Amino acid sequence: MSRDTAILFSVVLLAAAVSTVAMFYFSTMAGVIQVCVLAALILAVLLFYFRKTRYYQDVIKKAGTYFDTEGKGNDFPIPMAVVRKNGDVIWYNAPFQDKLIPDNVIPFRKIGNFIGGVTSQDLLEHPEGLDIHVGDRIFTAYAGQIDEKTQSYCLFLLDNTELKRAASEYRRSKPSVLYLCVDNMDEVRRNFKSSECEVINGGVETILEQWAAKLPGLLKKISDGNYFMILEEQGLEQLISGRFDILKRIRDYKFGENPVELTISIGAGRGETLAEANDHARLALEMSESRGGDQATVNTDGNMEFFGGTVGGTTSSSKVKARIMSQNFHEQFQRHDVIFTTGHTFSDLDSIGASIGIYEMARSLGKPCYIIANRDTTMSTLLIDHFQEAVDKDAFLDADEAIGKARGRDSLLVVVDTHRPNSLEYPGLSEKFDTVCVVDHHRRTANYIKDAELFYSEPNSSSACEMVTELIEYFPEDIQPDPMTCNALLAGIMLDTRNFVLGTGVRTFEAAAYLKNHGADTVAVKQLFSNSLDNYKVKASILSSAETYHDCAIASTDQVVPNMRVIASQVADDMLSVTGVKSSYVLFESGGKINISARSLGQMNVQVIMEKLGGGGHFTMAATQIADISMEEAITLVKKSIDEYIEME
Repeated sequence: MSRDTAILFSVVLLAAAVSTVAMFYFSTMAGVIQVCVLAALILAVLLFYFRKTRYYQDVIKKAGTYFDTEGKGNDFPIPMAVVRKNGDVIWYNAPFQDKLIPDNVIPFRKIGNFIGGVTSQDLLEHPEGLDIHVGDRIFTAYAGQIDEKTQSYCLFLLDNTELKRAASEYRRSKPSVLYLCVDNMDEVRRNFKSSECEVINGGVETILEQWAAKLPGLLKKISDGNYFMILEEQGLEQLISGRFDILKRIRDYKFGENPVELTISIGAGRGETLAEANDHARLALEMSESRGGDQATVNTDGNMEFFGGTVGGTTSSSKVKARIMSQNFHEQFQRHDVIFTTGHTFSDLDSIGASIGIYEMARSLGKPCYIIANRDTTMSTLLIDHFQEAVDKDAFLDADEAIGKARGRDSLLVVVDTHRPNSLEYPGLSEKFDTVCVVDHHRRTANYIKDAELFYSEPNSSSACEMVTELIEYFPEDIQPDPMTCNALLAGIMLDTRNFVLGTGVRTFEAAAYLKNHGADTVAVKQLFSNSLDNYKVKASILSSAETYHDCAIASTDQVVPNMRVIASQVADDMLSVTGVKSSYVLFESGGKINISARSLGQMNVQVIMEKLGGGGHFTMAATQIADISMEEAITLVKKSIDEYIEME
């Protein structure tokens, strides 16, 4: 029995004795009864004490065997303790008392009081040890069972404070690599005089130097608009916590009173070695640029994390890249005997239209070409029917039919309007082909087709159909596209631009003019967007459920009707016409998942918002699917993602 416990027991016993004497004064019988009760209580306390003492002695004896020191547990130079399953401390050695028990602490308290709330069960679940903090010291704690019957355990604590601090300092000082590239310096050179460009270059460089001076690293200019940086891990963590605020500082730069509208792409790489970090940083920069610029990508051993991307990229008027890529596709088509093309799951007019454009390119070389599409899930049934009736009834195949016609290395697969293998019309289809090429206008995600022979990505293009139209225009063979092909390509452009309202540049109208010049019929294209009266009623019902949240419109429905994906995207488009709405979201259930269709007018990047929920898309058009969740929970997640986006701006 501890000294404090003995004192407490003595005080209680004295009080009971005084009370008993007083009771005899008033009633002899009552005094006798109280004496009997008091004697019984004392006996019970003594029995409990002796049983507990015997238990402790038994545990300590077995602990001695466990220590294999013939009961000399104090000989261990590290803190040790014996505890029960419920956390009661039975015994501890001198190092434990010296390092973990402050002055005047009553012994035999719960072990969690000494090691920061960690229980013996927590330690048993971590046989590799668990780091705990006690004051300014760091211990690694281990637990081992002494005896199953008594449910007692032995704790060992290694004081490795200096080692942990050294390891932490090493991690914080480990070098990482950053590449920084001004996205639109060519546009600046076209819009400003040479002398003004020099001033702008100097202004950007000054901003970067002042920014880098506050970080534990070294910034080096490689060329105009291109920079290289070696940065300690603690500096990179600082940038991540600040969400790369340098992006906004560059974006806000002005020449005099005139905004320059500069943006910068950043690629940061971590790795086991400096060379590995450098390779990861290069890949991260490529990822930032392929996603449209004005953002930073942190590549940690292949795991990508994105920051920024809150404004749309500027569309280049130069078609040099389109000419080069058209030549490259021409060479790939000539090398292969059979061409296949496919788009994303739930294929829309842009996906099918771009596939039809690839079909036209292949047929101009006399190569057989097949479009792989799922007729059960496509949202472009009308376009497919018209093309089969007017051009080629055998052009469309499902995946099994396509694999049956494939010829191994002699076959080529062209993926359009997506770059993610799990988003294909038939997920995993790209793995069935030795050679794959990609044509996509969506911002690249970390999960992309990495082994593509050609990867033609233009995130600032309005649509995949616009990109394919330019490939046809500059194809080395003189292609005279079929009017049905032109209709399909124009329909895709109109879909993704909301009838030439969003994401359009000079090249968008030039592509439309090219298609019109080669026989595109705008009336026939408009008919591809026709809707039934029943669909209009469903749209009205969904619109009636809409609510606003931070200048965003959110609507949901539990209705299950055919073409719900088309209806949801149309409702999302319609909600953008409401005054003050910057982005819209429509949620519906399909296939046991909550599907979300997102749209914006360009003031908000819905791709970033949908990426937080596992989806993706384009700046003004994105989507995602969430499994194992209710509609109410999904709406809450959408609102949370919007909040995070607003905080990021």
